[in-house]
Amino acid sequence: MEDKDKRIQERIEFFNAHAREWMQRNYPEETLQRTKELITALPIEKGWTVLDVGTGRGVILPFLRMLTGDAGRLIALDPCPGMLGGVSEQDAAAWPLLAQAEKIPLLDCWVNAVVCFSAFPHMDDKPCAAKEFFRVLKPGGLAFVLHVNGRKELNHHHNMHHAVMGDHLPDPSSMRKIFLEAGFSSTEAHEDEHSYYFSAMK
Repeated sequence: MEDKDKRIQERIEFFNAHAREWMQRNYPEETLQRTKELITALPIEKGWTVLDVGTGRGVILPFLRMLTGDAGRLIALDPCPGMLGGVSEQDAAAWPLLAQAEKIPLLDCWVNAVVCFSAFPHMDDKPCAAKEFFRVLKPGGLAFVLHVNGRKELNHHHNMHHAVMGDHLPDPSSMRKIFLEAGFSSTEAHEDEHSYYFSAMK
């Protein structure tokens, strides 16, 4: 097994092992409230098709549903089957999709928005993932990379765990470069000690 494939497998095993207690361990009430405020402020409209990349247990799906309404289509993508097992508990109508962000099994120009919450650091080939976001988005579609943690805190936290060691969130300047090179026409980025926001338009 190549080093890259071995690392991907180790990461999947790590998340599968922690899947059942993931929500309880990582989303206490205060964090969940900040997550809700972040997601429900996004410019996502009723009826949109939204791809949640790195959905985990589907923590943001109820908040995305508030934006899209029942007419919207939510697609929950994650490479970890253990994580995807929690999606139906968060939104029974969401489509679970077992796949890597670098190879999204969807048609070109099919979704209105891609939301990547608390997952972008775990993508081995970030430029490839950004290109996939661009490919599946409709013209004028939006991509978001979001965290309710500061970048330095997050990167330090990941370095404490072998399976995700080195899974770092790029600084805003590097993120802009990745997405502009993927084909996106405009970007917006800002961060502080406790949050990270990045958006790009196709």
